[in-house]
Amino acid sequence: MLFTFVGCSGVGKNTIIKDLLEKRPLVYDLLPTVTTREMRPGESQGNPYRFVEKQEFLKMIEDGEIYEHQAIHGDIYGGSWKLLNEKLKENKILLKDIDVLGSNTLKEIFKDTLPVISLFMYVSDVEILIDRLRNRGEAEDRIAVRRKRFDMEMSLSGTGDYLINNINRENTARLIDEIISSETNKKYLRLAAGCEKPDPEKIDRLTKEAQAGAAMARVEMGFNGKELLILEGADRYIAAKKAGAFIQKHFLNALDETLEASKTCDIMDYFG
Repeated sequence: MLFTFVGCSGVGKNTIIKDLLEKRPLVYDLLPTVTTREMRPGESQGNPYRFVEKQEFLKMIEDGEIYEHQAIHGDIYGGSWKLLNEKLKENKILLKDIDVLGSNTLKEIFKDTLPVISLFMYVSDVEILIDRLRNRGEAEDRIAVRRKRFDMEMSLSGTGDYLINNINRENTARLIDEIISSETNKKYLRLAAGCEKPDPEKIDRLTKEAQAGAAMARVEMGFNGKELLILEGADRYIAAKKAGAFIQKHFLNALDETLEASKTCDIMDYFG
């Protein structure tokens, strides 16, 4: 299974990936992206990218070695068939930093062969991202280029399987670790205490709409440090599951230890 980390520059994708790799080195592995951009301080060949010259990258595209690529901020980023096949042999859960367009392309390319789950990370204020870029030493002209892309990337945030507000590094890493566990173990999400009880008639209607191709609105989620809980939108979640339709799980806060699971309503009762 492949988990893609998407979102605007400076949102913390590689930082969270690094934390997860250090926490579970026997479970997770990085799927490096090939890029023509310059290596930054603290990076090395293959971590988190394979760095190549532009001419070499173009030759790799010509030779069919690249399964997708995007031009971003004046550099080229892409996925290598060779790197992917090498990593798949290790039977680990793969983590990949990639732009939102590339992630959506991967879902289409691998829809019948490799499950791809996208984790769209964001922060509510673009100025927070700008500060992060400056703190990591980005030049002002590069920051200006990245800022121009912000609105486009945020306009596609609804395509992520999960939408995660990255306020706190440690909490976000804990949340994503639990999300990956939930996905790989195919867990059904539970309702939080106080979540409105699902309506069977509404579920039936929404299920039919989803089967007919209607888009399901996102589900508001919470994480209490132990499990993922539905805060709002249980009807939509159940309908989407029944119809095999896409629905986004949104975490406004990465961690809220006050949340408790519902003791009066079990979501499994709606799946027969």
